[in-house]
Amino acid sequence: MPVSLTIPSQRSAAESEPGEDKGWFFSADVRLRTEYLAHSFRLLAPQQDHLQFSRSQLGLRYQASSWSAEFEVQDSRAWGDKTLSPIGTDDVNTLETINAKFRKTWQVNSSSAVSLTAGRMTLDYGSRRLLARNNFRNTSNAFQGVHLRRTSANATTDLFYTMPLQRRPDALDRDSLRGNEFKLDKAGRGERFWGASYDYQYPKANSTLAAYVFRSQLSEQGSRPVADRKLWTLGSRLSWRRAGLDMEAEAAYQWGESLAGILAPKADLLDHRAWFTHIHLGIDLGSDVNFSVAYDHATGDRDPFDGRNERFDRLYGARAFELGPSGIFGAAIRSNIRSPQLRLSWQATQRQTWLLSHRWLSLDSSRDFFVTGFRRDTTGVSGDDIGRQWELRWRWKPADSPYSLELGAAYLDKGAYFKGEGGAPLNPPNVDNTEYVFAQLNWRY
Repeated sequence: MPVSLTIPSQRSAAESEPGEDKGWFFSADVRLRTEYLAHSFRLLAPQQDHLQFSRSQLGLRYQASSWSAEFEVQDSRAWGDKTLSPIGTDDVNTLETINAKFRKTWQVNSSSAVSLTAGRMTLDYGSRRLLARNNFRNTSNAFQGVHLRRTSANATTDLFYTMPLQRRPDALDRDSLRGNEFKLDKAGRGERFWGASYDYQYPKANSTLAAYVFRSQLSEQGSRPVADRKLWTLGSRLSWRRAGLDMEAEAAYQWGESLAGILAPKADLLDHRAWFTHIHLGIDLGSDVNFSVAYDHATGDRDPFDGRNERFDRLYGARAFELGPSGIFGAAIRSNIRSPQLRLSWQATQRQTWLLSHRWLSLDSSRDFFVTGFRRDTTGVSGDDIGRQWELRWRWKPADSPYSLELGAAYLDKGAYFKGEGGAPLNPPNVDNTEYVFAQLNWRY
């Protein structure tokens, strides 16, 4: 029986496309990471934090000619946290099945096929900004449902209907999280996520045009720390690359009903109208060096007392690949943000890559939450200047080796929002700039 020794970077550990080698495929991925943070931007946090994380994945798949079955387990743990350390279900999810699915494929003609996947699964779509299998984050989004895909020579159509898995223990059971205790995840009866997308490639223009619509419904009766929502998200994305230039533009509009926050009364659903946009333009400078400029904008709630919510909901997307490391850092998020960026990436050797990024961070609405900081000044007198974020990463992967090493650092030069110059009692001063470093080692089989 053949054995697969490679793992697709944005797919599950054992997953591959129909038509590849038949038989049994086994894979494993173990990652260890240490993170250090000083002078947090959060309202409540230790002065210094030093945590260790582990993530282990084991995958098994059987591939036949027109069907496949896959099973994958992921174990995510954290150690060394303090009372106010910002750990939660993004960091800890012990011994959980994230893929247990069956897929059947029908060949329509020589250039077209239809596949149906059912069971528990991880999902990636497009830019991964709104729907992703998480990579840098220590745990992964997973769903239970069905996924129908049709592929042709230049187009891909997706339809899916799922119940997102609730990672347990939840954030309210902090003692269990800190103890890395096991509790089986479940699909919430009050939570649904479904949608459709269409992606078309223009080979002659070396470009892709996509459109998508997502529906997110969340209505929990228990004590889980989430805010109810009933949202539609309609978006489009254009990417293009030619002669050393690359461009991407994406925008999405969101409407429906949502709560202002997790502490709001369940009956106080607000009219929800929000949007986000991303634009990116890069140029190859030669010698495997790329320079790019980008701009990210996600709306915030303009007035906390007007009966509307204009804060963009980021759904189930990933952010570390674009907005900076998450983990115990994670200053930037696609909600209530305006952020230009300059980015330089280069491949120093076949085994080493570097990334240097600088972002300006500001709130779209000074009266709404600085989401990752758990801060809100409803008067707006603190202003919107979060500061300037620097990021540096280095990756090294020896040839023909299962090991890889990554080192990174981030620095938040805090802006006027943290200075207390407006005298806002709801936003206490926190002027020391935030420093963050991490180191991680991967082993893949």
